Amino acid sequence: MTLKSLTSISFSCFLVAVFSIQGEAKTTFEITEKDYPPRLANTFSSDRALNKSEPKNLQAQLTAAAQGNYMTLTPTSKANARGNPLYHLNLYVNGQLLKTYTSVSGRYNTQDRDRHRSGTEAPLPDGRYQVAKVPIPGIIAEAGDRFLPIQPLFQTGRSALGIHYDPSFEKKNGEDGTSGCIAVTNRDTLTELLNYVRTYQPKYLEVQIR
Repeated sequence: MTLKSLTSISFSCFLVAVFSIQGEAKTTFEITEKDYPPRLANTFSSDRALNKSEPKNLQAQLTAAAQGNYMTLTPTSKANARGNPLYHLNLYVNGQLLKTYTSVSGRYNTQDRDRHRSGTEAPLPDGRYQVAKVPIPGIIAEAGDRFLPIQPLFQTGRSALGIHYDPSFEKKNGEDGTSGCIAVTNRDTLTELLNYVRTYQPKYLEVQIR
C-alpha cells in the first residue's frame, strides 16, 4: 500500500469521525421527551404534574394554618354503658386534627330538653365558645378538681359552662354525665387536654352536636 493510499484512508476515517460526532451532537440537541423510553417519559410527566400540584398543596396548607388552633364537639352516634350519648372532643393545631377525646354532655334522660334554658341539665347549645386559657378549681364534686370555663359567643340562657372530667362516668350512682358541661371520661385525659390548652391556646370551641 502506497503512502498516498494510507493518507487517503486516514483522511476518510477523519471525515467519518467528524461527521459522526457532529451527527451525535445534533441528535443530542434535538432529543425530546418522545425520544425517551416510556418509563423515562412517564417520569417527565409525573414531574410536571407534581410541579403543577405544588401551588394547590401550598394553598391548602396556608388555609389550614389560617384556621389556627381550635376545638370542636361532634356527635358519634354511640352511647356509654348508662345510655348517655358520647361526643367527640376534637383538638386542632393549625387546622390539623391533633387528638380526639370521648366525652359526654348532659345526661341520658336530658338530651332532648331545651338546651338554651338554665336548669334543664341538657347538653350545652350548639355554637361557638371562647375558651379560658387556664382552669379554675372545681367547686362541686361532680366537676372534678379542675374546671376549664367556656363562654358562649351567642345569646343563650345557659351559663357557668366548662370542660372537666366526669368522676361518675358509667357508674351506677345516677350521676353519670353532666349538668350541661363537656366532660371527658377520666382525670388523665383532662390533664392532656389542659396541656393542649396551655400550649396552643385554642381560639374557640365549636359545638355542633344536633
